[in-house]
Amino acid sequence: MIGRKLGNRYEVFEQIGGGGMAVVYRALDTLLNRNVSIKVLRAQFSTDDDFVRRFRREAQAAASLSHPNVVNIYDVGVENDEYYIVMEYVDGLTLKEIIQDRAPLPVPEAIDIAKQICAALGHAHENNIVHRDIKPHNILIGKDGRVKVTDFGIARAITSNTITQDGSVLGSVHYFSPEQARGGITDVKSDIYSLGVVLYEMVTGELPFSGETPISVALKHLQDHFVEPREINPSLPQSVENIILKSLAKDPLVRYQTSREMYRDLEKALLYPNVAKFTIPDVDEQQTIQMPAVGLRNAGMESLPSRSQKQPEAVNPASLEAEEAAKNPEDGKPQGKKKFWRPVIWLFAIFLLLGVGAVTAYSLVTNFMGEPDVTMPKVEGMKYDDAVKQLVQAGLDINNISRQDETSNDVAPNVVMKQDQYPGKTIKANRPVTLTVSIGAEKFNMPNVVKMNINDAKSALLAKNISESNITVTEKEDPDNAAGAVLSQYPDADTKVDPSVKVKLTVSKGVQKVKIPDVANKSTEDAKKALESAGLKLGQVINMQNANVPKDAVISTSPFKAGDEVNKGETVGLIVSAGPPPSDSATQPKKKNVNVTVEVKDGKKISVKIIRNDSRGVSNVVDGDVITATKVYTIECIVQPDQIASIEVYQDGAPSKTIPVPYEDQ
Repeated sequence: MIGRKLGNRYEVFEQIGGGGMAVVYRALDTLLNRNVSIKVLRAQFSTDDDFVRRFRREAQAAASLSHPNVVNIYDVGVENDEYYIVMEYVDGLTLKEIIQDRAPLPVPEAIDIAKQICAALGHAHENNIVHRDIKPHNILIGKDGRVKVTDFGIARAITSNTITQDGSVLGSVHYFSPEQARGGITDVKSDIYSLGVVLYEMVTGELPFSGETPISVALKHLQDHFVEPREINPSLPQSVENIILKSLAKDPLVRYQTSREMYRDLEKALLYPNVAKFTIPDVDEQQTIQMPAVGLRNAGMESLPSRSQKQPEAVNPASLEAEEAAKNPEDGKPQGKKKFWRPVIWLFAIFLLLGVGAVTAYSLVTNFMGEPDVTMPKVEGMKYDDAVKQLVQAGLDINNISRQDETSNDVAPNVVMKQDQYPGKTIKANRPVTLTVSIGAEKFNMPNVVKMNINDAKSALLAKNISESNITVTEKEDPDNAAGAVLSQYPDADTKVDPSVKVKLTVSKGVQKVKIPDVANKSTEDAKKALESAGLKLGQVINMQNANVPKDAVISTSPFKAGDEVNKGETVGLIVSAGPPPSDSATQPKKKNVNVTVEVKDGKKISVKIIRNDSRGVSNVVDGDVITATKVYTIECIVQPDQIASIEVYQDGAPSKTIPVPYEDQ
């Protein structure tokens, strides 16, 4: 694979990673001139429909996401039954390599990495995608500290069936959740469990569960309790251990329900490290409470018959009265007295219920009213952490402070844009408060301005709200592009950026024009110095007999004349006197045949035109000949003793070269 060019565009340089399903290479995108990563499905799986489908699903899942903490997907393709995905190249290390090199990581660094992974998962979950294989091997850390989540090879839509397929469990056994271990339904809380394992490994340098076989590890995820992080790393704040304990709860209902919820706790962990230890609630310990019945009579109350029970037979009223009289030992008391107590009992029950309700309402009101009043401070324009501290110092409960993220072109990231309770308002200390926090400007794809004129390029950038002060222009001489044309740009086209990005453009300033100096009657050495001082190169030196110019003195330049404007760095020849011609008869014109080679590269079509200038005058000897391979033309010239003929070659209408033809053979 190394040395190949996939899709006639991506030159593969080296292997940088691999897994059971695919191999990853670093390559150069020759069209956009940028490094990319290419994941190629292993050859043995290219005919397996299940692996090909999973490979394509990875591209579809990742390509549907657009987040600074998710590796971008640029292209997908297949060539000679080789399936590949072209991705963003991250110059850095995997989190696994960092853990192996220097774990346990400092707590602030581990929290920062976990927050960025949380942000990526939150974006994926909001787009209905569960990763299902979160592990340090799939987390890339760039040299700038930016975290990138990759490898969505077994990701699934939340709404699709996520039970294991063909009897195999998908995911990495040391990091997957209990529900994955038992082959059950996976959802966002499965990713949160895996992130909890990653955080555990970052702060302790160890895995919560290990074993000799994958089955033994999976069973431990289901049954065993891990060694708590502070037993391994006593310096770990209790707040951070609480996050790990909650993430690794075996019951998904006890874990964080969303990545955003976990992100908020990670943000507060270092601000408030000394908190009570998190304990997992035991839902089986809830006791049954016996509630007393109110207003039921002790005698004669039987359950109403169900629909399936046989209804009682009709009873003779006379016999019913006799039976009631037999049950009543006080024969002298009238039956109306029993009827009198019925409404009294019901009224008592009603008053009792009203009393219980009143006591409950009074308790609720007094509990709420018993909360102290606080004055809402102004926290807009403050960094989020500072705003939270300010609210807590004002008397508000930190557990009632929630964060809502929004993009903003005007407010810096992590700064509070607005607060739902206005400053100066008197509220209860347990009142919920929501802070809207900027996450920076909305990102967009960097436009491609290469080959544009610099003015058009700036207009395209300004249209994206990029400030002109953030655009740096560097000029460079380039003979192949007109002055003002953009030669290269940074960042590359299609890179995700925001309006604050610093843009660097390299622009052609063309080639400087210089005049051919007059070197007539100078020595060859002096003429050479004059040409070099003007920024020109010395070309072919031709000797020609001349009766008017002393021997070894320069007659003129060739093929350009003194005063002509040419590109700086052009090659200029010299015609030098060989002295006067002999007095004998050897002064007749000579016929000379010159071979002219026109080169063609890569099988391109070239239109050739050749102009001859000799003693017969100027004439077109080849005009419009179209060739696709290198060709040699033989041109006949008639040259006078005191002349130099010339042959000019044009390719596709542009001057290619000029060949001088002197009288004497050189």
